[in-house]
Amino acid sequence: MKFTPQQYAQALFDSIQETNPKDHDRVLDNFVKILAQTGDLGKYRQIEEAYKLLEMKQKGIKEARITVAREMELNSGLLNQLNEIIGSKVEVKKKVDEGIIGGVVVRVDETLIDASVKTQLNNLNQSLKS
Repeated sequence: MKFTPQQYAQALFDSIQETNPKDHDRVLDNFVKILAQTGDLGKYRQIEEAYKLLEMKQKGIKEARITVAREMELNSGLLNQLNEIIGSKVEVKKKVDEGIIGGVVVRVDETLIDASVKTQLNNLNQSLKS
């Protein structure tokens, strides 16, 4: 039976939580052996990402994916507002996509805040057609 990266990450997370810190190396060695035996070593990056999300959830941290039109520094005001809106600490992953023309797109969990120029232009276009 094949397991998803999320299932592997959950199993590793649970094992790490239930063992003494001095035994973590042994747990990780056994985990890698299992991945090798099942032919799932190629899922390592996905498992690592899923594990990180579990760890962040335990610490009360949420991941915010912020898309901007060009490379820029995110100001602390935006980050503070995000922390207030979400009600927890936020770890930011930034992506540059020139296709949004300007503005910003923020995704946290299933919540999407699209303040991009592209979306505003599309909305204006739809309004003019109506």
